[in-house]
Amino acid sequence: MLSHAWPRTLRWRVYALVGGLLLLVVVSAVVTTASRLYATSVGNHVRESLRPAQQSAAVLSHDYVDMETSVRGFMLTHDEQFLAPYESGRADVARQEQRLRELLSFDERSLALVDGVDAAAETWQRESIEPGIAGTRDGTLDVTANAQVGRMSFDVVRARLTDLQAHIDELTAAGLQQSTAAQNSTNLITIACAALALVLGAIVVLLLRSSLDAPLRRLLGQVRRVSDGELDRRVDAGGPAEIAELGQAVETMRVRILDEIGRATETSEQLGRLEEADRIAHELGDTVLKRMFGIGLALQSGSARFPAASAVFTRAISDLDQAINQLRSSLYGHASALSVPALGLAVQTLVSELESEVGAVPELVLTGDLDRGLPEPVVAEVLDVLTEAMGVLLTPGATDPVAIGLTRDDGVIRLRVTGPEPASVTSLEALGERARLRHGDGEVNYVDGRAILNWWVPV
Repeated sequence: MLSHAWPRTLRWRVYALVGGLLLLVVVSAVVTTASRLYATSVGNHVRESLRPAQQSAAVLSHDYVDMETSVRGFMLTHDEQFLAPYESGRADVARQEQRLRELLSFDERSLALVDGVDAAAETWQRESIEPGIAGTRDGTLDVTANAQVGRMSFDVVRARLTDLQAHIDELTAAGLQQSTAAQNSTNLITIACAALALVLGAIVVLLLRSSLDAPLRRLLGQVRRVSDGELDRRVDAGGPAEIAELGQAVETMRVRILDEIGRATETSEQLGRLEEADRIAHELGDTVLKRMFGIGLALQSGSARFPAASAVFTRAISDLDQAINQLRSSLYGHASALSVPALGLAVQTLVSELESEVGAVPELVLTGDLDRGLPEPVVAEVLDVLTEAMGVLLTPGATDPVAIGLTRDDGVIRLRVTGPEPASVTSLEALGERARLRHGDGEVNYVDGRAILNWWVPV
């Protein structure tokens, strides 16, 4: 029971560890990304809002000081040129206060401090600046009294500006601290997740080595000995279910190989006897075929010398050709009848069928081994080409002879068909393209009113 439960438990442990490792990587990536985004957001806030607010507060303080200095110089000299910095300062103060309100819109206290500065500045202008400028121009100014009121009012403005700048500095420092803390947290989380991932990875590697590597190496050694020829050595693999199944498959293959070797040994003598019989049949066939070909040539010579008996000679030659083809098919086609179609026998059958349909007697000559080692597509192609050629050249009631020669020589099947020139030659000339599709060739020539088709394909 434990031996069956152990691989399953191991598999689930590995799955759990690998799943935990992947989950840790995903969580680490998510947390790290979130932390970095937060740190980036805080940094952008400091860089885009607080730093510019510090600069605007400093410019605002500088503008108020320039305005106070400009008015005091005008009161002392009565020169209108001294009021130029005061007028330009008022416009710039308005711009800086508006910018501060936009930059510090997220903080209510900052907005209240900006409003406080603006209110103190209005009081200062109303109680000191405006009466001082008007009194200086009409000569009714009490310089001492105005200076005392102006100093007290401007001190309030300066105090409000100091509070605003201090508050902005506190916000900036807090933002920088948050950014640094977020960056440090991100780094710590990344380091912790990486360390934990390394620990889990090491545990997975150790578990795989102890539970899978040793059984797999033992099985590999047994398989190597079997592949080296030790077929009598049993393959017995242990460990997880997958390795045990693999070992059982190798053991089954080893047993089958032994069975095949036993059967091959039992039939080796029968194969030897069959090979010897085949050799004798081929030697006999070559001798008989040569003699029959000689007889056929003698009959053809006699037909030429005695035209009056041409019909008898032609019929005898045809019968002799059929006998030669049957003998060749019996000798060369028997050994390969289970695997390769017999081309010679198929051609003989086709010519016999055409002869019975048309009534004419084609002359058929077959040369070479046409019944062994021929691919079935080549056999089918030769039969198709011969059928098309005979359909064009051999017509019912025709008196002109038709000759067919089929040869296998040097890895090439050659077909030569000679007959009367047909009315349409398109079909014959198209047969050459079929040969070229199989890396062969074909051509049709016309000599003295006869068509000659030469067609070949490699095998």
